[in-house]
Amino acid sequence: MTATLTRPAVRIALGTGAALAAGLALPYLVHLFPLEAGPPAGARLLPIFVAVVFIALRMGAAPVLGVALAQPLLNRALTGMPEGAMVWTLTAELVLVGAALLALRRVAPRVAPFAAAPAYLLAAAIVSFVAAGQAPLATWAFAFTVQLPGLALLAATGLAAGYGFRGRDRPSGRGRNGT
Repeated sequence: MTATLTRPAVRIALGTGAALAAGLALPYLVHLFPLEAGPPAGARLLPIFVAVVFIALRMGAAPVLGVALAQPLLNRALTGMPEGAMVWTLTAELVLVGAALLALRRVAPRVAPFAAAPAYLLAAAIVSFVAAGQAPLATWAFAFTVQLPGLALLAATGLAAGYGFRGRDRPSGRGRNGT
Protein backbone atom coordinates (compact mmCIF):
# COMPACT_ATOMS: atom_id res chain seq x y z
CA MET A 1 0.00 0.00 0.00
CA THR A 2 2.78 2.44 0.86
CA ALA A 3 4.48 1.82 -2.49
CA THR A 4 1.21 2.62 -4.28
CA LEU A 5 0.83 5.98 -2.55
CA THR A 6 4.32 7.04 -3.60
CA ARG A 7 3.44 6.77 -7.30
CA PRO A 8 2.77 10.21 -8.77
CA ALA A 9 -0.36 9.19 -10.66
CA VAL A 10 -1.95 7.77 -7.51
CA ARG A 11 -1.04 10.85 -5.47
CA ILE A 12 -2.46 13.14 -8.14
CA ALA A 13 -5.69 11.16 -8.39
CA LEU A 14 -6.14 11.03 -4.62
CA GLY A 15 -5.29 14.71 -4.18
CA THR A 16 -7.66 15.76 -6.93
CA GLY A 17 -10.44 13.58 -5.55
CA ALA A 18 -9.92 14.94 -2.03
CA ALA A 19 -9.91 18.52 -3.33
CA LEU A 20 -13.16 17.94 -5.25
CA ALA A 21 -14.75 16.36 -2.18
CA ALA A 22 -13.68 19.30 -0.02
CA GLY A 23 -14.83 21.71 -2.71
CA LEU A 24 -18.28 20.15 -2.60
CA ALA A 25 -18.54 19.66 1.16
CA LEU A 26 -17.35 23.07 2.41
CA PRO A 27 -19.83 25.22 0.44
CA TYR A 28 -22.63 22.81 1.29
CA LEU A 29 -21.84 22.99 5.00
CA VAL A 30 -21.58 26.77 4.90
CA HIS A 31 -24.99 27.08 3.23
CA LEU A 32 -26.63 24.89 5.87
CA PHE A 33 -26.51 27.88 8.21
CA PRO A 34 -28.12 30.78 6.36
CA LEU A 35 -27.44 34.27 7.60
CA GLU A 36 -30.28 36.60 8.44
CA ALA A 37 -29.20 39.70 6.54
CA GLY A 38 -26.77 40.68 3.86
CA PRO A 39 -24.96 38.49 1.37
CA PRO A 40 -25.12 34.70 1.76
CA ALA A 41 -22.54 32.92 3.89
CA GLY A 42 -20.78 31.56 0.82
CA ALA A 43 -20.11 35.09 -0.43
CA ARG A 44 -18.67 36.01 2.97
CA LEU A 45 -16.59 32.93 3.74
CA LEU A 46 -15.50 31.96 0.19
CA PRO A 47 -15.50 28.21 0.93
CA ILE A 48 -15.43 27.21 -2.73
CA PHE A 49 -11.93 28.69 -3.05
CA VAL A 50 -10.36 26.69 -0.21
CA ALA A 51 -9.80 23.51 -2.22
CA VAL A 52 -8.33 25.35 -5.21
CA VAL A 53 -5.95 27.33 -3.00
CA PHE A 54 -4.84 24.19 -1.20
CA ILE A 55 -4.33 22.11 -4.32
CA ALA A 56 -2.60 24.98 -6.19
CA LEU A 57 0.03 25.14 -3.47
CA ARG A 58 0.47 21.36 -3.28
CA MET A 59 0.01 19.92 -6.80
CA GLY A 60 0.45 20.74 -10.47
CA ALA A 61 -1.52 22.59 -13.10
CA ALA A 62 -3.73 19.74 -14.37
CA PRO A 63 -5.34 18.94 -11.00
CA VAL A 64 -5.82 22.65 -10.25
CA LEU A 65 -7.48 23.30 -13.60
CA GLY A 66 -9.64 20.20 -13.27
CA VAL A 67 -10.85 21.15 -9.80
CA ALA A 68 -11.36 24.81 -10.73
CA LEU A 69 -13.46 23.89 -13.75
CA ALA A 70 -15.44 21.02 -12.22
CA GLN A 71 -16.15 22.35 -8.74
CA PRO A 72 -18.74 25.07 -9.54
CA LEU A 73 -20.51 22.84 -12.05
CA LEU A 74 -20.69 19.90 -9.63
CA ASN A 75 -21.85 22.19 -6.81
CA ARG A 76 -24.56 23.56 -9.08
CA ALA A 77 -25.68 20.07 -10.15
CA LEU A 78 -25.75 18.68 -6.60
CA THR A 79 -26.92 21.62 -4.48
CA GLY A 80 -28.33 24.23 -6.86
CA MET A 81 -25.68 26.70 -5.72
CA PRO A 82 -24.17 28.90 -7.08
CA GLU A 83 -27.16 30.33 -8.86
CA GLY A 84 -27.39 31.54 -12.44
CA ALA A 85 -24.45 33.32 -13.97
CA MET A 86 -22.48 33.02 -10.74
CA VAL A 87 -21.41 29.54 -11.92
CA TRP A 88 -19.38 31.06 -14.74
CA THR A 89 -18.13 33.95 -12.63
CA LEU A 90 -16.90 31.57 -9.94
CA THR A 91 -15.36 29.26 -12.52
CA ALA A 92 -13.37 32.14 -14.00
CA GLU A 93 -12.31 33.33 -10.54
CA LEU A 94 -11.26 29.83 -9.48
CA VAL A 95 -9.19 29.35 -12.64
CA LEU A 96 -7.50 32.73 -12.17
CA VAL A 97 -6.77 32.10 -8.48
CA GLY A 98 -5.31 28.69 -9.29
CA ALA A 99 -3.23 30.06 -12.17
CA ALA A 100 -1.91 32.96 -10.10
CA LEU A 101 -0.87 30.70 -7.23
CA LEU A 102 0.72 28.16 -9.59
CA ALA A 103 2.70 30.90 -11.34
CA LEU A 104 3.78 32.44 -8.06
CA ARG A 105 4.71 29.05 -6.67
CA ARG A 106 7.03 28.59 -9.65
CA VAL A 107 8.78 31.98 -9.46
CA ALA A 108 8.62 32.70 -5.72
CA PRO A 109 7.81 29.50 -3.80
CA ARG A 110 8.41 31.06 -0.39
CA VAL A 111 5.97 33.90 -1.12
CA ALA A 112 3.20 31.82 -2.71
CA PRO A 113 1.63 30.61 0.58
CA PHE A 114 1.06 34.23 1.60
CA ALA A 115 -0.63 35.12 -1.70
CA ALA A 116 -3.94 33.24 -1.49
CA ALA A 117 -6.05 36.22 -0.40
CA PRO A 118 -4.33 38.68 -2.79
CA ALA A 119 -4.78 36.15 -5.63
CA TYR A 120 -8.51 36.05 -4.88
CA LEU A 121 -8.72 39.85 -4.78
CA LEU A 122 -6.93 40.11 -8.13
CA ALA A 123 -9.12 37.41 -9.71
CA ALA A 124 -12.32 38.99 -8.39
CA ALA A 125 -11.31 42.41 -9.72
CA ILE A 126 -10.44 41.02 -13.17
CA VAL A 127 -13.63 38.98 -13.50
CA SER A 128 -15.83 41.82 -12.20
CA PHE A 129 -14.27 44.25 -14.64
CA VAL A 130 -14.49 41.92 -17.66
CA ALA A 131 -17.96 40.54 -16.90
CA ALA A 132 -19.71 43.65 -15.59
CA GLY A 133 -17.41 46.60 -16.18
CA GLN A 134 -17.15 47.11 -12.42
CA ALA A 135 -14.16 49.09 -11.22
CA PRO A 136 -11.61 47.13 -9.19
CA LEU A 137 -11.98 49.54 -6.26
CA ALA A 138 -15.68 48.68 -5.96
CA THR A 139 -14.83 44.97 -5.95
CA TRP A 140 -12.16 45.46 -3.30
CA ALA A 141 -14.45 47.66 -1.19
CA PHE A 142 -16.99 44.83 -1.12
CA ALA A 143 -14.25 42.33 -0.30
CA PHE A 144 -12.87 44.36 2.59
CA THR A 145 -16.28 45.14 4.06
CA VAL A 146 -18.07 41.80 3.59
CA GLN A 147 -15.50 39.12 2.81
CA LEU A 148 -12.89 39.66 5.52
CA PRO A 149 -13.65 36.28 7.17
CA GLY A 150 -13.27 34.59 3.78
CA LEU A 151 -10.02 36.39 3.06
CA ALA A 152 -8.72 35.25 6.45
CA LEU A 153 -9.80 31.68 5.66
CA LEU A 154 -7.97 31.80 2.32
CA ALA A 155 -4.85 33.21 4.00
CA ALA A 156 -4.92 30.44 6.61
CA THR A 157 -5.44 27.82 3.90
CA GLY A 158 -2.49 29.17 1.94
CA LEU A 159 -0.25 29.07 4.98
CA ALA A 160 -1.41 25.57 5.91
CA ALA A 161 -0.82 24.29 2.38
CA GLY A 162 2.54 25.99 2.02
CA TYR A 163 4.06 25.68 5.45
CA GLY A 164 1.85 23.35 7.46
CA PHE A 165 3.38 20.18 6.08
CA ARG A 166 6.89 18.91 6.44
CA GLY A 167 8.78 16.84 3.96
CA ARG A 168 9.97 17.08 0.42
CA ASP A 169 7.05 19.19 -0.80
CA ARG A 170 7.82 22.27 1.29
CA PRO A 171 7.78 25.60 -0.56
CA SER A 172 11.57 25.87 -0.46
CA GLY A 173 11.74 22.73 -2.60
CA ARG A 174 14.19 21.20 -0.16
CA GLY A 175 13.85 17.92 1.65
CA ARG A 176 14.35 17.28 5.34
CA ASN A 177 18.13 17.42 4.99
CA GLY A 178 18.09 20.77 3.23
CA THR A 179 19.24 19.23 -0.04
